[in-house]
Amino acid sequence: MGKVRDEVSAQKPAKSGKAAGGSRPRGMFVQFLGNLGSTELYKPIQGRHARLYTGLGLLLIVLAGAYQVSQASIEYTPLWRFGLPTAFALALGWMILRLVHFPPFADFLIATEAEMNKVSWITRDDLIRATTVVLVTVLVLATFLYLVDFLWTLILQMIGVLKFGGGGGLGSTS
Repeated sequence: MGKVRDEVSAQKPAKSGKAAGGSRPRGMFVQFLGNLGSTELYKPIQGRHARLYTGLGLLLIVLAGAYQVSQASIEYTPLWRFGLPTAFALALGWMILRLVHFPPFADFLIATEAEMNKVSWITRDDLIRATTVVLVTVLVLATFLYLVDFLWTLILQMIGVLKFGGGGGLGSTS
């Protein structure tokens, strides 16, 4: 028996050359810079929690930076001391807003939230039970290791391998 020849799959797809008109796709950074001037919200309903918490986390970092700028400019006039950090925070706050509505990043956050919604989360009672088991196990093992260490130290002192005395360090005979 021979092989069945599929003529459609045997044909190689034609390679696409450059886009018509000599134009080429814009880079991601150029797209983001174009997004900075926009006020459009990209898919505003989808991924709302992921965008909100990402934006709040980044905003906390920006506010910490603005505080550091205000502390660094303590010897300047109040206009500079409070105006510069405010301008800094507003500019970066706008960048954060535009970042969470930048299509590639927003699609990532939307997909992340969709995956997190599929997770089967543990109940509070199960969490307390599992945490208790872990803490008790750690406590039992720590106690066991302490007793084994104490026993071996005692045995090694009795046979003269470890000698503690005087003002010297561990194992010192002085």
